[in-house]
Amino acid sequence: MIPPLIVVEGPDEALDAAIAAVRASGWTIRDGFRALNGDRSRTVRCATIASSSDAADALLAALGGAGLVVAGRAPREVLDRLLDDLRHIGPVEHRVGPPTAAGPAVSEEARLLMARLAAGMSLGEAAFELGLSRRTADRRLAEARRALGSERTAEAVMKAKRFGWLG
Repeated sequence: MIPPLIVVEGPDEALDAAIAAVRASGWTIRDGFRALNGDRSRTVRCATIASSSDAADALLAALGGAGLVVAGRAPREVLDRLLDDLRHIGPVEHRVGPPTAAGPAVSEEARLLMARLAAGMSLGEAAFELGLSRRTADRRLAEARRALGSERTAEAVMKAKRFGWLG
């Protein structure tokens, strides 16, 4: 059986739920990424990713055959790189827990713009419908991407959906 590779970004309850599900599937949970002798079979390593060093340790554990359930607390670029690297090893379950608040603060125009992009409009069409210049729409979109920690519009739209911005 393929060991699970789970990255949880969200509250501790989401991590606890992932750990409970892995245990219920018959896997043994071990804290930290450093493997002990003879601890490869049906072992899942569990720890927090707070830095690129933690991400490297997690990746080495996965390359050694261990499963992972990790709490993603590192900067966005570190977690994105880890997720990409883990996908080369096997299927990755990336859980993004519910936001603790309404999400990052952005203007109502940015939210309306994101909703129209999610509905399939082009940026120009969305700007026209909202009575914005294309340049203002570009700025509002950049504002939303920055607030959501996304480099790409598609990723920002997905995160905006999670925050309930899009209805």
